[in-house]
Amino acid sequence: MKSYNVGILGNCCTHGAGICNMFKSRSDTHVIAAYEENPRRAGELQEIFGAPLSNSYEAVINHAEVDFVAVTCDPGEKAEMVERAAAAGKHIFLNKPLCESLDSARRIAKAVKTHNIHFVHDIPMVRFLPVYARLLEEVQAGMHGAVMGYHHLFGMNFPTDFDLASAWPERLDPPHKSGGGEMTNMGCYAIDYAVALFGRPKTVTAKWRKLWDVYAETDMENFGQIVLDYDDFFAFLEVGKQQLTNDRRHSNSMMINFENRTLFIDASAQVVTINHIPQDYDQFVEGATVVGSVEQLIDAVENGTPPTSNIETALIAVETLMAAYQSIVEERTVALPLSSGENPLVVAEKNDM
Repeated sequence: MKSYNVGILGNCCTHGAGICNMFKSRSDTHVIAAYEENPRRAGELQEIFGAPLSNSYEAVINHAEVDFVAVTCDPGEKAEMVERAAAAGKHIFLNKPLCESLDSARRIAKAVKTHNIHFVHDIPMVRFLPVYARLLEEVQAGMHGAVMGYHHLFGMNFPTDFDLASAWPERLDPPHKSGGGEMTNMGCYAIDYAVALFGRPKTVTAKWRKLWDVYAETDMENFGQIVLDYDDFFAFLEVGKQQLTNDRRHSNSMMINFENRTLFIDASAQVVTINHIPQDYDQFVEGATVVGSVEQLIDAVENGTPPTSNIETALIAVETLMAAYQSIVEERTVALPLSSGENPLVVAEKNDM
């Protein structure tokens, strides 16, 4: 079995350390270089890496033995990292969110195409769960007929005393660095899945909430609602982080109403109903085909197999997210495709100065 050497670029929100640990646990990948400039996150990454970090991102990218890089830095840095790595001939494993703006998403797509390298968007919490992998495959194959309606509640839930600012201060960074609040961080999962199912929406309408105090203090949203118009039906997304009392699990539930079948899935509770009749969850997911991000990248490198979690879908998803922010800023429904690649939140900040 061939083994691939990996370089880790960044540790935003501990994602780099988690990805590093994942690669180290595999027999077909070997982490040989890593870097993070933030001292706190650098220490976390070095502890998992188990060796001194490189002295710069450039040193990781230019390491002669690195086969591909894992891009796990701040969203606002990702386009530059991809451009540098692609120019150096490195394949790209990019952990969500893709980036902070449509301009940056377009830069990433251009770099991947220009340098003819392989790229996978690592966004696992919906599309790589067996229950949703099965649904995605069946919808794309047209097995259930016309869609009548769609709703997806996705996010992370915490006790009311959870100290988010200490755990993940990056979540409160300004839009030019982070892209936005939880509509970016959590919303990217739900948007990615909707785009994978249905493609680019016709229009986008959105609202946000800033009810968690640490988010409100930095004027960042902790929750959002996004309505995607697919001409014949609406897809309704509710995304973000919430403080919930009593026992809790994270939110990942979906209702999709087809012309002759109504399907409800709650992946966290492991509940499936068809036409409001409970199904055996394990039996429902049995045989689901899940091809993870690493497997997709290796298959692309070795066999030229196009990844399903690809830059084309990721680009449309970022465009959809930016349309949602534009809808909020301008208080109107926004049509796609977008002409401007700027992040509407950054534009609004500049206009308020």
